[in-house]
Formats: sequence, C-alpha cells, structure tokens
Amino acid sequence: MTFLLQILIGIFILGILVLIHELGHFTVAKLSGIRVLSFSIGFGNILYKKTIGETEYRISAIPFGGYVHMAGEHPEDGHEGSDDEFTQKPVLIRAAVALAGPAANVIISVALLWIIFMIGMEEQVTLEKPVIGSIDKESPAAIAGFQTGDSILTMNGSSISSWDKIRYHFTLQEKKYTISYMRDGVIEEKELTMAFDEEEGIPLYIFGGLNPVFPPVIGSVAPGSQARKIGLQPKDRIVTINGEKIHTWSQIPQIVSSFDSTAGPLQLAIVRDGEPLAVEGTPAYNSKYKKFILGIMPSTQKKRYGPVAAIPRALDKSWEYTTMIFRILPRVFSMRKQLAGPVGIMHMSGQMALISIVGLLNLMALIGINLGVLNLFPLIITDGGVLFFLLIESFRKKPLSLKTQLLLNRIAIGFFITLFLFVTFNDIERILRLFNIFGR
Repeated sequence: MTFLLQILIGIFILGILVLIHELGHFTVAKLSGIRVLSFSIGFGNILYKKTIGETEYRISAIPFGGYVHMAGEHPEDGHEGSDDEFTQKPVLIRAAVALAGPAANVIISVALLWIIFMIGMEEQVTLEKPVIGSIDKESPAAIAGFQTGDSILTMNGSSISSWDKIRYHFTLQEKKYTISYMRDGVIEEKELTMAFDEEEGIPLYIFGGLNPVFPPVIGSVAPGSQARKIGLQPKDRIVTINGEKIHTWSQIPQIVSSFDSTAGPLQLAIVRDGEPLAVEGTPAYNSKYKKFILGIMPSTQKKRYGPVAAIPRALDKSWEYTTMIFRILPRVFSMRKQLAGPVGIMHMSGQMALISIVGLLNLMALIGINLGVLNLFPLIITDGGVLFFLLIESFRKKPLSLKTQLLLNRIAIGFFITLFLFVTFNDIERILRLFNIFGR
C-alpha cells in the first residue's frame, strides 16, 4: 500500500513539473500573439474540455503533466498562412516560445531552493572545514593511507573549502580522485581509487570511506534502549569508549557495532553540563541490521537563511546541479544501472514526500533543472531541437522541407522510445529488487 501511495504521489509531483514546463510555452505563446489550439492538463482521453476564446482547455485521463498545441506548430499540421500561426512568427519569437518551457523549470527550481534555504534543512552537526574526522576500516580511503585530521585542499584539481564541495565531487562517481591535503603543516597528495558494487554500479563506501568531523554529542536517546538504561542523556559529549579517544561521532557506531560480548561491558567517559562522568553498559544486538547498537542519535541542527541571504545560496546550488549534469553525461552508459526514468523518478519522489517536505522540494528542484537543461539539448523533438531547426532556418533563410522534418522526427521518436524502455526496465528491476523478487 505504501509503495502504491509513493507512486501516486510521484505521478502528481512529476506531473506538476511537466505542467510548469508547458505553462512556460503557453504563456509566452499567448503573449506573442500565437494561436493556441489546446492546452491540456494530463494526456490521453479527454475527461473535460471548455473552449475559452480560441483555446480549448482540457483535463485528460493520464495525470502526467500536460501539453500545448499551437497553430502550425507541427510539420504535419495544416498551414493556413495566418499571422497567428507559430511558423509565421519571426525566428526570435519562436525561439522565445521554445526557451520558455526550460526557463520555467529552472526559475521554479531556483525558487524551490530559495524556499529550502529559508525553511532550513535538519542536518547532523558537522564542522564546515574539510577535515577528515574518521575513516571506514578497509575502505578505499584507508587503503590509500588517509588519516584522521587530514585537511583536504583539492580534489581532481578543484579547490575544496567545505564538506559540501567534497560531497559534490563524490556524487559524480569518478573512478579515481587525486586528492591533495595538509598533514602536520605539510601538503601531500594521494590517489583514491573507488570500489564499486558490480551489480548495482554504486560505490561500496560513501565518500570512499572518508567521514567529516561530527561532534560526538548525543542528540537523542531511543526509548527503551540500552543507552537509556545505562543513563545516557541528550547533550552528553562522549569522550572515550573503552579508553579510545572519541574525536568524531562516526567512531561511535564503529566501536559499538564491533562489540565483543566476552570482553565485558563498554566503558564510556562522558561530559555532562561540564562535569565528567563514567558509565558502562552492554549494547543490544539488532537482528534486523545484524549488529550491536546503543540506541543513541547524533545532535542535529537546522540552518536557516533570511530572504536575501538565501538568494546566492539558491543560485550556487542551482549552478551545482546544472554542472553536475554535464559531468555525469559522459559516463551515462557506465552508470546505466543508476539511470532513472519516469517510473524511478516517480518512486523516488513519492518516497521523499513521505519522509521530508524539504527533501521533496530539493528533489523537485534537481529534477526541474534536469528537465530544463536536458530539454535544451538539440535532440530534434526537444525544445533544443526546435531551437536547432530555427538556427538552420535563420542561416538558410527558409525552414527545412516538411519531408526532412518528418523523417528527423520519426528517427528522434524511435530513439526516445528505445531510451524510455531501457530506463523503465532499469526502474522496474530496481524496484522489484527492493522486494527481493530476484532473491538478492
């Protein structure tokens, strides 16, 4: 039932993004004096329609975005030669109409990011500086020789000023990272070779095994947990466990999960309200996650910005999402298992909607920028394809022949149907695997 709800919510969310795109085309077309024959919310069979002026407004059966049909827009449309047809307008006006859809997606995405920065996102407290807090055992970072306390300066030649920049580079999923860092005042350089799951094509270790510095301060204690039984409280700072100095939160689950019941209870030194205390206790074994846990969560914080301060941050994040597309595209086939089509996007959107409104808005912004940027690619049936035809027309002083346009459209449609089937199969296989249909 939850899965069905996620898909339904996802359909609605993705439909909104596509509808915004079409509203961009519709608005500029109307302002430019182009006759809009129909504007539909959804696709397929028409459930309701009403003609206002020259436009028939429709609500259709499949709630997946919508479409705009302008007079003379398609090669197969009959051309009357009237001034309000799309093809009769100057090239610049037609280009503005084509650009309006992607522009609407990008503008809305920037607005969503602006709202996110004003609302604030609940995050685990971490130091902003790009200092390594801990390293996962047997991870690529551990094999490469990185150490706790190393301060990262550059990754693949790009300057690093915060952990946000480090996260960004790892989302690009490079196979190797050349990382320069400072250790004891000396600048050194190492190569980090990532390890990937061969089936899924995803990294085996997040950030290659590198972790930021998370203050080892308890944010919450689960009711009925071992932590509560031994007296741990929110705001307690954990100083040592079994004599091992704790520098960052990520050390705590590593020590607790590898607990040896034959060695006696864990000995914890903590600081509470400035006073040192000692507690001891045995973590509980969690059969679901197959490891020992105490039942404590790290402290979190919500960063909020004012309306003005949120603007540059929204623009920076938009630019990051835009450049990410161009960094990932050259490796799209090596990452084919991670490609998501409409089904996958709907599922992810539904999941985020049930988890966090801020996470949902962020995902919508990311998808919106993807829609806007990818639609500008000259792929014939995209808005970029329309712009490409218009560019040819401006040089030739006349459009391509109807026969040529129809042929190119058929080729493009065949390509996109093939791509749609490919990513949809990936989506379905990924979703079914979540239910262990394939026994993995």
